[in-house]
Amino acid sequence: MSATALQRAPWFAGLLLIAGAAGAAQPRQDIDPAVPVDPLRQAYFGDLHLHTSNSFDAAWAGVRTTPADAYRYAKGFPIQYLGNQIKRNAPLDFLAVTDHSEYMGVVMGLINKDSTFEGTNWFETIGDGNRTEISKIMGSGFSGRGGTFNELNSEVIKRGNWQRVIDAANQANQPGKFTAIVGYEWSDTPGGSHNHRVVLFRGPTYPDAPFSALDSRNPMDLWRYADANRARGIDSVLIPHNPNLSDGLQFSLNMPDGNPMTRDYAEAKARNEKLVEVSQVKGTSETRPELSPDDEFAGFEVIDHFVGQRKGKLEGSYVRQALATGFAIAESTGVNPYRFGFEGGSDFHNGAPSTEEDNFPGALGDNDSHSKENAPKLMTEMNSVLREPTAALSASGITGVWATQNTREAIFAAFQRRETYATSGTRIQVRMFGGWDYAAGLVNTSHWLATAYEKGVPMGADLPKAPAGKRAPRFLLQALKDPDGANLDRIQVIKVWRRNGKDFEKVYDAVWSGNRKADAKTGKVPAVGNTVDAKTATYTNTIGAAQLTGEWVDPDFDPAVSAAYYARVIEIPSPRWTTYLSVEQGIALTTARDPWLQERAWTSPIFYTP
Repeated sequence: MSATALQRAPWFAGLLLIAGAAGAAQPRQDIDPAVPVDPLRQAYFGDLHLHTSNSFDAAWAGVRTTPADAYRYAKGFPIQYLGNQIKRNAPLDFLAVTDHSEYMGVVMGLINKDSTFEGTNWFETIGDGNRTEISKIMGSGFSGRGGTFNELNSEVIKRGNWQRVIDAANQANQPGKFTAIVGYEWSDTPGGSHNHRVVLFRGPTYPDAPFSALDSRNPMDLWRYADANRARGIDSVLIPHNPNLSDGLQFSLNMPDGNPMTRDYAEAKARNEKLVEVSQVKGTSETRPELSPDDEFAGFEVIDHFVGQRKGKLEGSYVRQALATGFAIAESTGVNPYRFGFEGGSDFHNGAPSTEEDNFPGALGDNDSHSKENAPKLMTEMNSVLREPTAALSASGITGVWATQNTREAIFAAFQRRETYATSGTRIQVRMFGGWDYAAGLVNTSHWLATAYEKGVPMGADLPKAPAGKRAPRFLLQALKDPDGANLDRIQVIKVWRRNGKDFEKVYDAVWSGNRKADAKTGKVPAVGNTVDAKTATYTNTIGAAQLTGEWVDPDFDPAVSAAYYARVIEIPSPRWTTYLSVEQGIALTTARDPWLQERAWTSPIFYTP
């Protein structure tokens, strides 16, 4: 039975009545009463990290798409991009436009000769996109190089541009059909390292202006801003992104000043940063082979980032390792600051969340345009060693959420409870539950989903304390392929734990397609195969499975040890965008990456604490 059929089966009618009764007694903050409610939740897909021409670096790269254009594109309508018409194959369900808060909208205002800027030193010099002058604004915004240009950062400018962002989202928002989320990006970039956060608001009220790195480059001050807003009824969630490029800043054992993390710092981070970005166009932040040598899938879309002339630190830059680091900090402070859920964002600087490999126009304006004039050069560049070779990476990523309805209220509630997952751009539907009282074989029954919520917890939640006599939790797993995508190879469960001052991780193949057998010694399942024909940019779904469902019990469970469990769903190989581009334009294929990739999804972890 499909996930949709399961979600709408009549046996959950009682739950719907209960939800309605509770809403009548006390209005719920996580639903829109005008939109039908599914208490067993449906999967919705969206991008939580997208830039338009309001970002100075996108405007620098020739991008002229507006927030209104971005919402239209996400809804499935065509827009103009670099002189061409582009359109998504499959619409998204939600979108957050998250332009840099530093000088938000300023460069386009100058290019458009907005009278607000008349009298400033920049009014005549920016002209029609003078890149030398725009670069000065970028340097100030990202790292404070050259100080703050106060004439471009006045309260009038900040508030006016921010209100236009809110207005565009409100005009695009369609409760029950499409959710437009108001947000921005705080973009501290010390020495080239990414110490960035995406800030997303629940609505319907918003602060007067965003808090930018021009206000403070200390994340603690950003959290104070969020806490102060929350006290006024303006809730938000902050999302660290590109931790892989953070030079160890995002998941350190210490605070930015180098001192050991305090309880207050850990609490502020945990309170505000409930999600983390795992997949995006600048690389995957789950893990990498150097950190997870026993994980044969650890090298997915990873890049090396150089800070100045040195390679950035790996430790403190990847999500899987951070789960164990969080346990270590909890031992000393009593608080786990890295108890987060997973999400994906594109970080495209093109105003178009185009995360489909066979329909990708480029992510970074004329820096990586796929035009006939630029494509050969692009392929050549991908064969060289680049500082940030994003052109050689896949069109990633998006977020899946399990929500009761497609509204701001319900989707934000999913963020808060971490019932979210990241994908590399594919629309896989994946469920993960954990519990002590699940009967073996539950997932093969018609009522499994209702029982899964009733007797256990979904992704992102905490397992309750182990009942007396229970030896290990049981996890329920289900994945359905992208309706327009590749079949599924396998579902894995990744366990991270800490014992006696040491960190451990293990990857378990839990459910897989076909008649393959796990190796008796290693437990690893052989590769699924590969049907990709790079010469024609095609593949077939003659291997893999459209749906995988199963259960997994931790064979190494220790009730005295803290642990985190998350699922990773992997598709069979399919062509990457470079392969499609090579065939479409008749140009030589890059050798910088394989002509295929195995798209995937990562669920938020389920946490166990003794």
